[in-house]
Amino acid sequence: MISPLAYVDPGSEVHETAVIERGAYVGKGCRIGAGVKVGVNAVVEIHTEIGEGTVICANAHVGGAPQDTGFKGEDTKLKIGKNCVIREFATIHRATTKENWITLVGDNCYLMTGSHIAHDSVVGNNVILTNYSCTAGHVHVGDFTVFGGYAAVHQFTRIGSMVMLGNRASVTKDVPHFCLYADDGIPGLNIVGLRRRGMSSEARLELKKALHIYGNLSNPWESVPSLLKELTQFDEIKMFIDFIEAPSKRGFSRR
Repeated sequence: MISPLAYVDPGSEVHETAVIERGAYVGKGCRIGAGVKVGVNAVVEIHTEIGEGTVICANAHVGGAPQDTGFKGEDTKLKIGKNCVIREFATIHRATTKENWITLVGDNCYLMTGSHIAHDSVVGNNVILTNYSCTAGHVHVGDFTVFGGYAAVHQFTRIGSMVMLGNRASVTKDVPHFCLYADDGIPGLNIVGLRRRGMSSEARLELKKALHIYGNLSNPWESVPSLLKELTQFDEIKMFIDFIEAPSKRGFSRR
């Protein structure tokens, strides 16, 4: 259902079961999936794909141009997955031309009021951004990660899966899987989150050992992966090792 008081560009595709409410705007090159709701005065600017069941709440704005002074209006894209909730005044921007030309948001994500995902970011599934938290450009975020209120992540930083960023956290370097990040450092594992995800106590114990090795600055960085490989190789330990062995543009948070 499309309200007569909404605007949908003739070149965009809107599934017959989608709802576009009054005052909403859907610009050119958009694809609105089954059961999507675009709320009152919400904006889906251009070149944006929204997966089925996602709700764009009143006054949210997705698909806007990247905040990049080098951007020249190219037809970059934004793709939002299934069953997400984008709350009031949240914003998600399309990509620049500097990476893959697309900003990606996974399934089942929840962006609370005033939160922001910047250009070229890649956000996994089941991620929660609490009020006024944000990523800068080119940030990668793993599955089941939670941003506390006002948490902010520097551009080109990677955040692992099942990470909890505390309120007002300022993240300037990569944070591995399964960690709690508070203020400007890593005080321990995200124990509450790991229990909720059903991680075994045995795997959690090995991860505690892994985090001790990782955070011990007397261990030269080059030796950390080999030391971690001496632990029992649960899948979670392998994930942790893979994360720190992957290329990093910002370096790693170790304290």
